[in-house]
Amino acid sequence: MNNTLLYLSQNFTQEDVDNTVKFIETLDEKLPLIRKISFLTVETIQNIIHHSDKNKKGETFAYFELIKSEEGYLIKTGNLISKENTEGLEKRLNCVLNSTDEEVKEKILNRLQNSEFSEKGGAGIGLLSIKKRVSQGMSYNIEVFEGEYNFIHFEIKIL
Repeated sequence: MNNTLLYLSQNFTQEDVDNTVKFIETLDEKLPLIRKISFLTVETIQNIIHHSDKNKKGETFAYFELIKSEEGYLIKTGNLISKENTEGLEKRLNCVLNSTDEEVKEKILNRLQNSEFSEKGGAGIGLLSIKKRVSQGMSYNIEVFEGEYNFIHFEIKIL
């Protein structure tokens, strides 16, 4: 049985990241698990903040959900993505998902050593860092809409 502990659907800010981590710190779990959930939460919400596409009104449609399951925890997120950005994101995601643990470590190290930063200010290691911590527990699907946008859903299993 799954139990939703927190569900947010809004235009996310750094304050939401901070408040969500404070909530996670109240969970009745051992500190290493709290740290893992907190780290993954920060990465996923920051991905929403920095990489969600906005509609013509400047709005971002996104959600974050923390679920306690029988096996552990699930983090589910979703956000708007323009059709023009969908293919590139899918390629990056598939590259990350199909990488071995060793390849993920190498890619992170290369990006940090080469100081490769995107136009949004990041080194592009968010998805790699998530993959490193959950290994096989990361998946996505893209909901195709009519018009200019699609919606991407992520799920991260923390066992």
